[in-house]
Amino acid sequence: MSDLFGGDESESDDVFVSPVRRPIRVEIPASTLGTPRAYYEPFDDMQAPIMTEAKALAALARVQRGADDDDDDDYISYDLDDYAVYQDREYYPCEMRSLHQLERAGQHYFCGILSIKGQNPIFVKHVPIAFMPVGNYGDLSEHTVRDEIWLQSELNRRSNVYYKLGKPAKEYVRFYKPSLWVLDLAKHFVDFLKVMQENRRPVSLNLFRRTFRDWLTEAHGDAPAFIEWAKQFPRTDFRTAVVANISYLHKEAIGVLGERETYSHHPIWSEIWTFSRYKPQPAATDRRTVVTQYIFDCFAETLFKEQLTVVPMSASTEKLRKKLIRERHLELALPSALDTSLITPPLSTTADEHIKNIKPGDTISTHRDDELSGTKWKREISRGFQDADRWFALVQKVHIRKRVRVFDVIWYYRPVDTLCGLMKYPWENELFLSDHCSCESETCKIREDEVLGVHDVDFGGTPTTTAEFFCRQTYMPEERKWISLGREHMRCEHVRQGGASREPLYQAGDTLLVLLKPRDSIAEPCELVTVIQETETQILYQLRQLVRRRRADPQARPNELVYTNSLFECKEERIIGRCHVRVFPAGSNIPTPYDRDGVGCFFYMTHRQDGDTLEPLASAPTTLRQGFDPEAEIPRLRGFDLFCGGGNFGRGLEEGGAIKMKWANDYDKLAVHSYMANVPSGTVTPFFGSIDDLQRSAMLGKFSDAVPAIGEVDFVSGGSPCPGFSRLTNDKTTAAQRKNQSLVASFGSFIDLYRPKYGLLENVPGIVHKKESSRAQDIFSQLICAIVGLGYQAEFFFLDASSCGSPQRRSRVFLAFAAPGCRLPAKPTITHAHPPNTRAQSLGMLPTGESMAEREMPRATPFDYISAAEATADLPAIDDSRPDTCVLFPDHRVAVGMTYTQRLRVSLIPKHPWGMNLAEAWFGPKKGRGGGGGGGGVLTKAEQACFNTVRIEGIKAKPGQQKSRTNAYGRQWPNRLMETIVTTANPCDSKNGRTIHWSEDRPTSIMEARRAQGFRDDEVVLGAASTQFKIVGNSVAREVAVALGAVFREAWAETLRTSQQGLGAAAATAVTDNSSSTSVSASLSPSREASRAPWGGASTAPTTPTPGLSTGKRQSFLVVELPDSKRRRVPSSKGQERITYVDLDVSLDIDV
Repeated sequence: MSDLFGGDESESDDVFVSPVRRPIRVEIPASTLGTPRAYYEPFDDMQAPIMTEAKALAALARVQRGADDDDDDDYISYDLDDYAVYQDREYYPCEMRSLHQLERAGQHYFCGILSIKGQNPIFVKHVPIAFMPVGNYGDLSEHTVRDEIWLQSELNRRSNVYYKLGKPAKEYVRFYKPSLWVLDLAKHFVDFLKVMQENRRPVSLNLFRRTFRDWLTEAHGDAPAFIEWAKQFPRTDFRTAVVANISYLHKEAIGVLGERETYSHHPIWSEIWTFSRYKPQPAATDRRTVVTQYIFDCFAETLFKEQLTVVPMSASTEKLRKKLIRERHLELALPSALDTSLITPPLSTTADEHIKNIKPGDTISTHRDDELSGTKWKREISRGFQDADRWFALVQKVHIRKRVRVFDVIWYYRPVDTLCGLMKYPWENELFLSDHCSCESETCKIREDEVLGVHDVDFGGTPTTTAEFFCRQTYMPEERKWISLGREHMRCEHVRQGGASREPLYQAGDTLLVLLKPRDSIAEPCELVTVIQETETQILYQLRQLVRRRRADPQARPNELVYTNSLFECKEERIIGRCHVRVFPAGSNIPTPYDRDGVGCFFYMTHRQDGDTLEPLASAPTTLRQGFDPEAEIPRLRGFDLFCGGGNFGRGLEEGGAIKMKWANDYDKLAVHSYMANVPSGTVTPFFGSIDDLQRSAMLGKFSDAVPAIGEVDFVSGGSPCPGFSRLTNDKTTAAQRKNQSLVASFGSFIDLYRPKYGLLENVPGIVHKKESSRAQDIFSQLICAIVGLGYQAEFFFLDASSCGSPQRRSRVFLAFAAPGCRLPAKPTITHAHPPNTRAQSLGMLPTGESMAEREMPRATPFDYISAAEATADLPAIDDSRPDTCVLFPDHRVAVGMTYTQRLRVSLIPKHPWGMNLAEAWFGPKKGRGGGGGGGGVLTKAEQACFNTVRIEGIKAKPGQQKSRTNAYGRQWPNRLMETIVTTANPCDSKNGRTIHWSEDRPTSIMEARRAQGFRDDEVVLGAASTQFKIVGNSVAREVAVALGAVFREAWAETLRTSQQGLGAAAATAVTDNSSSTSVSASLSPSREASRAPWGGASTAPTTPTPGLSTGKRQSFLVVELPDSKRRRVPSSKGQERITYVDLDVSLDIDV
């Protein structure tokens, strides 16, 4: 390949280029003082006498009276230079503060030089400040307030003496400069309100997206002072700046316009100041969790059952609900229907005659394998289920082995065999067909003498069937999901394929992720040019390299590609999956999700390689099967965003392209107002109140704009409160935490009530139980029972936010589900690598002893992980964060109070080596070098005494050595992921205290937390700084939400394409995604020649029969060696001569 991309890419070991490439430089700030230098001793550099304020005023007054001054101003003004403004309180002694923070609680003071136009200077200190008058308001010919700022002292509160601010002290410059920008913002803000008021136009926050900037340009044009001010914030959207400084803006507006004029005309105050724009819904006196009868019955034996209450449905609600259930082919779930004794016929032994006539398509039962068989299946009994000693199977073929009939079968799974575990499944007479067959092992086949009976199964039936059992879903044990039963599921893949050669998984034009070298860890996007069938089992692919533009242009985005003519061939093993690639015009704005740096595996191209140059692509290559067009309109799923918080989850799902949130619900006032501040006006209706009151209204038929009628909601998402399950919660048994836990049932009730087409639940991994003692109270498994019991297809998966492109450690579990007839979304593709030394993690436990979900460990990904330094590379240093103002990024400020003691402690934690914390600073490195009493680190005893109120728990690692369990006062690693963003960045937290910046003496800023969580820079989060951090910490990472939204779009588009109603040509084109795959699992695991054993997942165990390893009839990939086993695996019969007889619908394979 041309040198344009740095040589032959196939010869490059480092295809991935880090986005962080900055020259090394050392910046020495003019001052890092937090206290005015006048308070340091000796203070002898002042060339002016030091006096009290009263004496200084008397001296200056004498000079002024002696001067021949005809000035007839109605006030007296003295110049104040070399000044600093500060606060002096117990926990904040003599700490400097910015000018726009004078309205905050506590007395503020100044020190500096008073003079008369620079003459007769007198130094004063500790002068209490009463007011800070600012001029030039209301005059659009004035472009700044720079020369019109005064201070009035408490001594002069009732007089007309003011001190005009001049040049600040050098230690105060870092406070003064950002303050001056905010003071100018206040002038423009108040002037804008006044002008809009005169034009009878109310001002809302939305006007600060662009209208405010346009008005500023028109009003102040090319005035140098305005241009200098505007350059510091080079954006059109001023909402984040307004929100960050709203306290000062409010004070100035009231002072200039008056309270009545300020509030009566402009709704912005109800949106972001009083938070009264959206009114709370009436709350019921009963604060228990409202659920439907069906959900109450499902959760009746949980630890929070006392928190649940059933509200009977009105006739109108029940009528709408029944109609919708019929349309969407879901389970009616009548009240008390869980009493299966009313609908389940007694089981009886089948006559021998029936057993002798077994044929393909029959359902048979056999004894479960006992422990001597070597099975991994533990005998477990779930709530309300006793039939644990029989296994059921669907007969596929009938063989004759040594004059004995033997059956090839597909196994049925009972709920206890699945993710439902030990929890209560509503229908005892339901079977799930699986994709787990007995074809490849003789020991897995069922002999006629092992059959207990033949059973009547109603395929596609309901719990009220008159048959012995019903089966409407297929359970895929490897993928941990249920899908609607289809005709193709009635035969396993071995029977379906027969002896036919395997078809290629991919076709020409597909865009794939390929390993250029077998040992590469970064996969590269390529276009499939030609499929070459070498043999029946070997397929060769010819591919085109789509080179990353960043290799030639370091400023390019990591997911921008260049079309080339470089072709190469590879085998299928080097293809790890699919990706989405689309062409856009050069210079155009790249739409979401292609603008998210590879989140969701989306790439884009604007140029092609032409020799040593890049040429814009006039159009997409005709051979390329492009990813979906985000500009093409498809019918959107109408979404309800439960537990919506600040909206990061919902907005990310929307950005996937298939969902449009129409309603949102949360009980937190500031979260609701933050949510609404980021959505276009009139698109979302919030229900500000408890989900209990929301459901109560819907059940009683009290529908409104905020309470949609049954049938209007197509999609429901929710991240139910996690404190009831989080490891950070010390006591999960309190009434408050039981209430939080019960909201999982509330989510299930909402699904039962509204019966959407799609849904998605998110929560912390702690919601899934692994210990044997707690599995009987696994709330997540109980929710799965309830959702699947309603007839929904469902899939459970575990995701790391970092694997989707987020720069933080954050693991979450998800339950996605879809109504029958809708395509179930696939698990999002892992796009970003795990950091080094990432450990495997598993959740929950199944009857085989294997996990319910595991951390996926891909062999390669298209991107490396995003480090903390990469994610925050463009954020300026704020050092100790004392000025509390960053003009360019208004939320780049800390959200916790940093007292003098706290700052001292933080400064004592070493910056090198990276990642030091209090424990290592005191006890020494993790390997332990200190004595049993500590002191082996860099902290002296005097320095350690600063932490005397912080608990350090030491445990002996080796004789004479000690290390600590605490994570308090820990610094982040710049080259690793950020630590999990929680609701507060408290360095004292022993569990989650690694919140200190790696090179600056401060905790994580709000902006850094936003970057970790994927909030867009222009989005606003309302409230005080601590509230903003809490809203950000409670959110779902945006990258995860976008990736999930993308797979929901793919599923919904496929549903539309295959719907029985059909689509016109235009509509079909709109939903087309030529790069999509019908099964991500298939694309990631192209070779599936062995039977799918349950829970196999990513196991590296052999998938072909292995002599000497015993198993029972139903195998898992985990096997043990039992020399005396009754049944043994045998080698496959490959090459064995076989004669097949076919008689009617019975296939007889007889060994010769």
